[in-house]
Amino acid sequence: MHSPLEIPPRWQSVPATSLIIALALLVAAASEFLGKPFVLDWLAYTPVEFTGRRFELVPPGDQYWRYITPVFVHFGLLHLVFNCLWIWEFGWRLERGLGWTHCLGIFLAGAIVGNGLQFWWSGPSIFGGLSGVVYAFMGALWWLGRVRPGWVIQPPQAIFTFMWIWLLVGLTGVLEIIGFGAIANGAHFGGLLAGLGSAAIITSFDSKSGVQ
Repeated sequence: MHSPLEIPPRWQSVPATSLIIALALLVAAASEFLGKPFVLDWLAYTPVEFTGRRFELVPPGDQYWRYITPVFVHFGLLHLVFNCLWIWEFGWRLERGLGWTHCLGIFLAGAIVGNGLQFWWSGPSIFGGLSGVVYAFMGALWWLGRVRPGWVIQPPQAIFTFMWIWLLVGLTGVLEIIGFGAIANGAHFGGLLAGLGSAAIITSFDSKSGVQ
C-alpha cells in the first residue's frame, strides 16, 4: 500500500504541472485560514497603497513576484477546480512531450504576459486565476500539433473548439450577464499569445539544431 503522503507516480512524472496545481491549492488553503485580504495583500498584481484616509491600487513596481503570483489566487471553489483541471489536462501533455523545463517556461510566459495584458486591459484592479496559463498551455499544444505533429499527445479537437469559443464568448460580456462573474479577457489573450510564441520559439530552436 502507498503511504498517504506518497506522491502518486503519475504526478511524479510531471513535476512542473503538479507543482503549479499544488501551489494553487496551497494559496486557496491560505485564503481560508488567513483570509483573502491577507493573501491579496501579498500576491495580487496591484498592491494597495494607503495615503491618509484613502487607498489606491498601484502597479507592482519592483515587487517582481507580483508579475506571476496572481495566477495562484482564485475566487471561489469552482474557479479553482476548473482551472486546475484544465491545467492538468493540458499540462501533462506538454510536460511529457517537452520536459518540465519547457513546461515551466511556458507557465512563466503565460503568467507574466497574461497578468500584464490584463492590467493594461482593465487598469488597476483585483484579478487572479490560472486561466491565462490554461490558454498558454492550450496555445502551445495547438501550435505544436500543427508545426510538429507527434511531439506531444494532443487533446481531442473538440476541446480546442470549446476553448476558442469560450475565448470569443468571453469578449461579448454574456458570461458576466448570466452570472459567471468578471472574465479576465486580457489574461486569456495574453496567455494565448505567450503560449503560441513560446511554442514557436521552441520549435524554431529545435529546427536550427537539427534535432528530429
